[in-house]
Amino acid sequence: MDGKYKLLYDPIHGYMKFTMKCIKIIDTPEFQRLRKIKQLGNCYRVFSGASHNRFEHSLGVGWLASELLTQIKYKQPELGITSEMIERMMIAGMCHDLGHGPFSHLFDHYCLTGCNSPLCEHEARSGEILRYLVDK
Repeated sequence: MDGKYKLLYDPIHGYMKFTMKCIKIIDTPEFQRLRKIKQLGNCYRVFSGASHNRFEHSLGVGWLASELLTQIKYKQPELGITSEMIERMMIAGMCHDLGHGPFSHLFDHYCLTGCNSPLCEHEARSGEILRYLVDK
């Protein structure tokens, strides 16, 4: 990941490096809304430590995906992994949960019961939201 970047602090991973393209995505209302969605739904009402949200989770997944691909790049240079590929992997990891609704999986399984559209699944909605962000 060459060029300008920003460091974000995470209590688990410490400082995580994000490219400015990633920061532009993170700064959108569509990504910021993940702060309001609990990663584990209502589990935090029983288990107080289960309180992290989809925003924190998505940042961690994006960063870990880029770290994994970076290690592969250096240990297997014959694969020709580029900085652009690493950045794309980071974006994919960050955006994999963009389509979650309120109450996470509970929304998909109970609120959208009987839905016959591909957008009934959060994975498909994540892809559509990412396409929207790219177009925007």
